[in-house]
Amino acid sequence: MSNLATYVDRFFDKLQLKEDVEGGHSYKAYLRTAVSAFLSHENQDSAFEVYRIFFDSYRIAVEGEGNPFIDLVDMLRSYEETAATLTDRQRDHFVHAVNVFVTGLAIWVENPHLRNAFAAAVPEEGYDYAYTTPYEEFFFRWGIASLFHDVGYPVEIVGNQINRIMRIVADMDGADVRVKARISYENFDELNHINEIVPAETFTAAFREAYEDADDLDPLAPLDLLAYSIHRSFGCDLATIKEALDGHVDTMAATGFIDHGYYSALIVLKWYGFALQKAGGVPEKLYWPVLDAAQAIFLHHYYRNYLQKEPFSLGEMHVGDNPLAYLLILCDELQEWNREARGIITRTFILADTVHLSLGRDYLAATYVTKSGRLPEGYCAEKEELLDRVLALDELFPAGVDLDAESLDSFYDLKPRLASLSARPLLKDIELLAIAIHARYNEEQLARHPDRPLAYARFSELPDDLKYSNMRQAQSIYDKLGMVGLTMRHKGVPGAIEAFAPELVEVMAEFEHDEWMRERIANGWTLGERNAERKTTPYLVPYRDLSEEIKELDRNTVRNIPLLADRVGMAVYEL
Repeated sequence: MSNLATYVDRFFDKLQLKEDVEGGHSYKAYLRTAVSAFLSHENQDSAFEVYRIFFDSYRIAVEGEGNPFIDLVDMLRSYEETAATLTDRQRDHFVHAVNVFVTGLAIWVENPHLRNAFAAAVPEEGYDYAYTTPYEEFFFRWGIASLFHDVGYPVEIVGNQINRIMRIVADMDGADVRVKARISYENFDELNHINEIVPAETFTAAFREAYEDADDLDPLAPLDLLAYSIHRSFGCDLATIKEALDGHVDTMAATGFIDHGYYSALIVLKWYGFALQKAGGVPEKLYWPVLDAAQAIFLHHYYRNYLQKEPFSLGEMHVGDNPLAYLLILCDELQEWNREARGIITRTFILADTVHLSLGRDYLAATYVTKSGRLPEGYCAEKEELLDRVLALDELFPAGVDLDAESLDSFYDLKPRLASLSARPLLKDIELLAIAIHARYNEEQLARHPDRPLAYARFSELPDDLKYSNMRQAQSIYDKLGMVGLTMRHKGVPGAIEAFAPELVEVMAEFEHDEWMRERIANGWTLGERNAERKTTPYLVPYRDLSEEIKELDRNTVRNIPLLADRVGMAVYEL
């Protein structure tokens, strides 16, 4: 369980839906509830609810028919649950997509650079805004891009299955032969075509009128639309990019790489184009927001695998080129937690169980946490290198992007010392809470001194005494809460306490200081001038003798308890 809930709540606080305001609905409440339930229980069922409510909220209504986009999602889930288990390397993409969706919401609400880039990229002319606020315009486009970015994965799964079977058959004599299957189509033009059901040229007129230099393109051919949008976004020669997209099926067959993003983008454009016509919707919705989302879907692999190579040789993607594509690549790569291993080989891998994400207006830090075992050496460094090669990261995060990995195994060395602490029913959660405490401390330091490097950016870099100090602080939270008739347990029950009364803060702050003194004295610290090397500090005095400035530090430690609890999927309740 990640700590994204706090950020996502801020997003929904600022989100206003047109249907709620004009139609008297409560779609935002339903969406918020579904996302909250997903973040509490990241599983197939809660993920499907997010899909269902999102695409029902932005439903293209066709009288007497269901929602075809929900059926499409259900197909993806079915393939992942069954067919993917017969491939070598396969991880979950269904729950993954919803995690990508909520991660993007978190970055959006915390990062003004992203919001500014989006505002600049969305055209002020030629598009009749469907939504009156930038938050909802982003929400609609990002929902399509993130939730549908892997919807074409069944094609890749089938291709991988065929390759695996062919390899087994070819290797029966020990010859170590690799036989690659090629996916070809007799009538591919049918896939690359939006069926026109309204009078000829009426639906496509919006595109023709807006882009006079696109006369040679077919506005009902998804690949033509993608080629033109990439041409406009990145300055690629139109004829060259169109030729590359038209021949991409053959390219994939020749290389053995099946680009599910290619199929996902085609599906989105074909289905939305048809559904909008059938429902009497405005063509502008297809040619601007949906095409924007489809381009992002198409580029989330294609950009680094093809556009950064000859003949295009593009450099790192700038956020202003296509904010949705930039964000999708970022979130897709970051989302490495709670991904069920489905492939035969993949099941042997160590995968991250959860993540602690720290976001500010200028920085992003993520700590992947495994319950047992460690992620491969260099895992985070390689991911940072990939992101830095593909994206101009400093445009969103001038203070930097930092990825780290922790294993709860790292706490085993501290177990003898922790044995002296009184056991609590939730002791198993202490480890995650300690990581959250350190991350919160670093966030506060960056907020106060954005230009000053962190002394210990990662929890794993802390000396043992400071690690233990964080563990003690985490453990003592239960003691402080118990003093005032409170406790901490996993979220899900109504009645959670989000803030403490001042008198409770003061009682718990004094207790926190007393605990801190005991821990310091036990580790050889004495009263004196502040000197970490000599282990002297002027704060080894009773709480009443502290300055208000130092008392406030202890108070803030107490005030942060509900936030820290939330970040590890817990909350404060009355006993």
